[in-house]
Amino acid sequence: MRTIASALDRETAHEAWDWVTYGHKEAEDALTNGEAATFALTQQDTHIEWILRPVIFLPLAHRESRRLPACAEQFTCPTTHKIARHQANDH
Repeated sequence: MRTIASALDRETAHEAWDWVTYGHKEAEDALTNGEAATFALTQQDTHIEWILRPVIFLPLAHRESRRLPACAEQFTCPTTHKIARHQANDH
């Protein structure tokens, strides 16, 4: 939003900044409740619409991989995964 706001006319830019400042809270509430949210801007003959949908699961890097990202050890994983990882290393 911040990237495109500078290219918008004054009225549409104000609408965008109002959403960034206040309107996003409604979208956040909707997502928290498992509902989708939308935000749209129209300037002259251009219409831009964002559709936000809740995400229940995002795949992460496989923790048993040989090459984990540097941040992998910063986060704790469930005990069952720790046990499985250590057993795999013992073989």
